[in-house]
Amino acid sequence: MFQFKISIRDSIMKNPKISIIISNLNGVRLKLLDDCLNSLTKPNYPNWELFVVDNNSDDESVLYLQKRFQKLKNCHVIKNKVNMYSQGLNLGAKHAKGKYLAYFNNDVAIDKNYFRYVINKLESDSSIAILQGKLLNYYKRNIIDSAGETMDKFGNPITIGSGETDRGQYNNENEILSASGSACVIKKDIFQKIGHYGPEYGIGYEDMDIALRARSMGYKVVRFPKAVVFHKRASTDLAPFIRTKVKWHFNKNRLSTMIKNYPLSLLITSLPFTIMLYVFIGSWECLVHGNWKIGLTRFTSIGWVISNISKIIQRRNAIKKVTVDGYVFPINLFSDKSFFTFFKDFLKINKSLK
Repeated sequence: MFQFKISIRDSIMKNPKISIIISNLNGVRLKLLDDCLNSLTKPNYPNWELFVVDNNSDDESVLYLQKRFQKLKNCHVIKNKVNMYSQGLNLGAKHAKGKYLAYFNNDVAIDKNYFRYVINKLESDSSIAILQGKLLNYYKRNIIDSAGETMDKFGNPITIGSGETDRGQYNNENEILSASGSACVIKKDIFQKIGHYGPEYGIGYEDMDIALRARSMGYKVVRFPKAVVFHKRASTDLAPFIRTKVKWHFNKNRLSTMIKNYPLSLLITSLPFTIMLYVFIGSWECLVHGNWKIGLTRFTSIGWVISNISKIIQRRNAIKKVTVDGYVFPINLFSDKSFFTFFKDFLKINKSLK
């Protein structure tokens, strides 16, 4: 009996517990949950638990999950009373008992060795806070979905490698500015130290914000390409029933993330251009495309930031208090795409849509 207890303890130490946290919104209606759960409930790893956080779906998602998990003791449904993605991420972490928080959207599947690669890497390097594998297109598995996330200094989001044919060009282990929220792993103790995802974010830039905060406290965010994920991308975000809401959150969160995390010199030179860009694109979407719902999100997001500026400044000051001595803002991991290049690309895209 004593030897048996030792073997269990040794197994736990060698295989620390992973808490798999899946965010769901109307996954039954969008026909996403079957593929996702067929993969993630068979993780090829001995020590795990799984939570699906349902963000107030109005389809049969909760009923479907409750029935599916009846005989799976380590699989659970968490009901989030509001449709707020970032709050759901925190809710999953609150219930988690694992050493590692493995976050996934409901439109992914994993390679069979995903968790073994991830845990071996994280256990070997205490300086890593957040890790992302290599995300490939679910349907065309030679096409890269994400090799990491970055942005330019004006806050325009850029997915590294998106749409490129996978020729091994991202098979190197590198630091990245941010990990994809679609599939990443965070050390729980560091997650608690950082202060969780911003509950006011809703959706969009919450992954960038937490990555920048982790970096300011001296931790790394890395790409580890041996860990492979297959992603259907934007299956929920671009669904008609939520698209406008997602756009609004992304627009306000970009400004908030810049104000909270940028050094003052960078903020002064970038934020005015970003606001100018909002005004131009918002007007273009309203007057040229006639898409008033989407266009107005640019202006209402500016209004939200103005009305909440004191809280945002308080959070900025709180980040500065815990920033490690000698911290260098990771501008080297930003895209070097200029404002004018982005502007030209925008005009080309919109010209092609006419």
